[in-house]
Order: sequence, then C-alpha cells, then structure tokens
Amino acid sequence: MASFPGAEGVSRVEFGNISEVVTAIAAIVTALSVVIAAQQFNLSRKNATAETARQKKQAAIDASRIYIDNKRPETDLMLQFVNNACHINSRIIQDIEKFHTPELPVALLEDVRGCVEFYDRDALGELGEDEGRITGLSPKHIIQLRWLMIDYLNTLEAVLMFWWQGTANKTLLEEEFGFLRSNADSARPVRYLVEAFGEANFPAISAFLKTGTRKQAPEPDLD
Repeated sequence: MASFPGAEGVSRVEFGNISEVVTAIAAIVTALSVVIAAQQFNLSRKNATAETARQKKQAAIDASRIYIDNKRPETDLMLQFVNNACHINSRIIQDIEKFHTPELPVALLEDVRGCVEFYDRDALGELGEDEGRITGLSPKHIIQLRWLMIDYLNTLEAVLMFWWQGTANKTLLEEEFGFLRSNADSARPVRYLVEAFGEANFPAISAFLKTGTRKQAPEPDLD
C-alpha cells in the first residue's frame, strides 16, 4: 500500500505538540489550583479573624452586663461610704477588712444606715450618735459592710478578668471602665478597697488600674 512521504514524521510532530499542550494545560490547572487554594486559605483566615473579633466584642458586652446586673443601690451606698471614710481616715477600711469594729465619726452615719438598711431594717434602731461618734455599731454591721465590699470587688475582678486574659475586646472594656483610672470620686473607692484587701487578691483589677490613664481614648472599632 502506498504511503505519503514524511507522514510518519508529521504524526510524530503532531503527537509531540499535543503532548506539550496537555502538559502546559496541566501546569496551568495546577497553578490555578494553587492560587485558588491560597485564596481560600486567606479567606478562611480572614473569616476566622473576623469571627474571633466578633466573639471578643460579644465577650466585652457580656462582661459589662455582669457588672451592670450586679450593681445595686446598696453597692453605690457602700462606695460612697468608702470614699467618705477614706477622706476622714484611710485606716477605717483596713479595720473593716480585718473584721475590726472602728470608731466612726457621725459624718458617716447616713452612709452606714443606708448600707445596713438593705439587709436588716431593724438594725437601724441600734445605730445612733454620741459626742460626734456613731454608737451601736456591732460586728454584724461590719460583716454586712465588708460583704458589700468583697461582693463588689469580686464582681469587678470577674469582669476585668476578660480584659486581663485578653478574651474580650480590650478597647471596648477600657472605654466602659475607663472611669476606674480617673481621679473622680467614682474611682477612688476601688483603689482604696484594693489597697486594703490586697492587690494580690485582685490581680485583674490591679493590672487594669496600673496601666494608666489615656488622655484621649481612641474610638472603638465596631466593625
């Protein structure tokens, strides 16, 4: 049977071209797969980062809610008592921490009555004044006052533990509790209480207070 001259060579050339094309396509597909995989990885990482940020913001909100839900009228009265007491004599809070019954000036009578009233209204009749001093103050009253102080510190420690351990958005918590770092009357009682009850017992509060006061707080990132 007759054949065209050079047909075998042409077939080899065509086969070689097809092989090269297939190899090139395979290389392109592989490269595209790598690019797509890299994009998917970056997208997954961004999504994970965004989800972590969202969870931390939610944790900051939850932490603030703990503080709000545990704040009671008697808590504010206790903080007022601490602030006024320390202006008069800083050892008053130290005595209460050690379950000592201090001699209190009559200027603190209404503060003490306000705190005691929530737990034992009948005890109000036991409190009076004589020669500028509060009379009728008993260990029971001291225990009630001390419990209010410990309860507040424990709540604040639980909240700021989120900040201390980095499990919540620090910026949001610093915005919410920045008042603790100020020189306002609302901040002084906490410093007095931590000093009297021991910084080592409340490491998160101590760390938060020691970080200093910012002159201009940045706007929180809410995205």
